[in-house]
Amino acid sequence: MNTPVYIAIDQPLDLGTTLNSGQCFRWRSEPDGLWLGVLGPDVVRLWMYGDTLGIESAPAAPGDMVEEITAYLRLDDDLPTIQKGLSSDAHVNEGIRRYPGLRLLRQDPWETLATFILSSVSNIPRISRTVELIATTLGEPVALDRTYRHTFPGPERLAAVDEAELRRLGCGFRAPYLLRAAQDVASGALRLGQLRGLPYAETLPLLTALHGVGEKVADCVMLFALDRMEAFPVDRWVQRAVAQWYGVRSRRYGDVRDWAWEHFGAHAGYANQYLFWNARQQRRDQAAEGDRSSRSDPEA
Repeated sequence: MNTPVYIAIDQPLDLGTTLNSGQCFRWRSEPDGLWLGVLGPDVVRLWMYGDTLGIESAPAAPGDMVEEITAYLRLDDDLPTIQKGLSSDAHVNEGIRRYPGLRLLRQDPWETLATFILSSVSNIPRISRTVELIATTLGEPVALDRTYRHTFPGPERLAAVDEAELRRLGCGFRAPYLLRAAQDVASGALRLGQLRGLPYAETLPLLTALHGVGEKVADCVMLFALDRMEAFPVDRWVQRAVAQWYGVRSRRYGDVRDWAWEHFGAHAGYANQYLFWNARQQRRDQAAEGDRSSRSDPEA
């Protein structure tokens, strides 16, 4: 029997916002505030009950997942102190006020690299569908109770797939980029697992040397998987926010990054996530107010 484990949380944590905020793509909401995802070889169900985090998992026992979940949710970050340090900025503070439990994640580097390669010129629902189709087709089946999911395929498995198959699975023009990345990681040409903790200046050229990986994807991998808290991914939402709210109108990626480092400091990545999610949700709120029809937001 899969007996849940409960751990006390002394940090702000909003599971729904954190797991649905564009950092990751494999969590699914269930009734009653439950979230179901796949971490490595395990299916995991999480929920909050007051200040307690509930965990179910399989095949690993929930008790064996506590350390991994703690690391994944970055519960070792002192979020109140980080937020206090960033709250002098009015726009970041608004994001903190609206989403006080939004945390960064510490994810698997390979899955993060692969999924953010797939994020190019796409949106969160489409990325999620493609990632899930790849997992269902090429990953291994795992089950929690009677709920079945699939693991995300490792680089060796993806390296053995031809480009046409990846295109069939919805990767489109990103297929050769994903395939080359898988081949480089599988062969050891890029030792992805050894990048965590390396300085930003050393990690960036290693990631951007991959075919089809630019600075934005590299920054996402560094921020969401490699503990580089200063990484500042600049997508269209962040580009709009810094132009509208701060007057930073340069389209050169490095200019925006350098401005963010000077303005936000060592936790620029947290500032980035609050700006990104707040700007995106404001746009959705405005669209909902202006149009109550069933028209979808093409940038959702």
